[in-house]
Amino acid sequence: MSSLAQEEQFHVLAETLKLSERSLEIRWSDGKNANFHYLWLRDNCPSGFHPSTQERLFNLTTVSPDIYAFEGTFDTTTLYITWSEGAHKSAYPLQWLYENAYSPDFKKTLTSVIEPWGTEILNSLYEVDYSDLMQDDLVLFNWLKEVKKSGISYVRNVPCTDEGVTDVANRISFLRQTNFGTVFDVQSKPNPINNAYTSEALPLHIDLINQETPPGYQFLHCLVNDSQGGESTYADGFKIIEELRETDPDAFHLLTTITVPMRFHDFETDIRTRKTIINVDENGNLVELRYSPHLVDTFDMDESIMDSFYLAYRKLMDLINDSRFVISIKMKPGDLCIFDNRRVMHGRNAYEAGPGYSGARHLRGCYVDRSDFDSRLRVLERKYG
Repeated sequence: MSSLAQEEQFHVLAETLKLSERSLEIRWSDGKNANFHYLWLRDNCPSGFHPSTQERLFNLTTVSPDIYAFEGTFDTTTLYITWSEGAHKSAYPLQWLYENAYSPDFKKTLTSVIEPWGTEILNSLYEVDYSDLMQDDLVLFNWLKEVKKSGISYVRNVPCTDEGVTDVANRISFLRQTNFGTVFDVQSKPNPINNAYTSEALPLHIDLINQETPPGYQFLHCLVNDSQGGESTYADGFKIIEELRETDPDAFHLLTTITVPMRFHDFETDIRTRKTIINVDENGNLVELRYSPHLVDTFDMDESIMDSFYLAYRKLMDLINDSRFVISIKMKPGDLCIFDNRRVMHGRNAYEAGPGYSGARHLRGCYVDRSDFDSRLRVLERKYG
């Protein structure tokens, strides 16, 4: 039971307490009901955690699976339990119980965090200045909150140096290393091992879907963009998936339940995984999109669903290419884009040299995992939330 989180003013009171055979029920002053099972309560007794590390010390196997509350009372701040075994007594802050309740009245969703978008985001795309971001933790906190909501933001006036992108990413956390290294350069190269390293158009996609866990947040910093074309494109995969869920639930079901092989290979690596293209949690909340046609391997599902799956996959592709969902931005030197790589797809238009243009386009990129991003946000929230 962590006590590190900053406590806010808590105004909900416990009104009634009812003890049953396997659990107890609290009715709260806001009308909600919450059941707490005895094994869950005993496992989360505050005395069973190290006072400094807040890591659990209690071993659940030291009590009977039939343990129950011999007695329970409460006051304005605390629930008190005397257990049926070992004369043990527990005291639980009511605020903690309310915040961790798992009954239907407390069903958690991501709707308050995630804000899906289409082309309208061009009118409200969140931006920060590099100097402000690097010097002010409150600016950093507000920026991270906005990135969490929309999955995308721009940082302006980033120094056009090799370290510019890593300076911004390290402001959040450690960098994620991949088979492309810790930092990578996106520019046209001879004998490329990836479609990104050409000057051709790059369709919308998620990076590294072939990894067991794709990188969470991607940072792309523009160092040079002296070309005709080469606009960066983005689309909110979660917005598109919700449209698919509403308009074609059968397609949504196939893409969330049937796994497909995903693979990247060159002369030095052969990285494979097998996952669903759309991943949801047990409550139906979207977790991630794994869409990258150039990294899906040969489909091998049962022949009875092969045709249906292809139709569902094509339906998703049609939505991804729908102009209602795609935005296009020409990056300038000093611009940096951060986006949730497991939600927001990115791509680019083809580019080339032309009259008055050298044809050069150079972006430098890196990744930070979602868990590290979320950790930084939570810690800052203790101070500023």
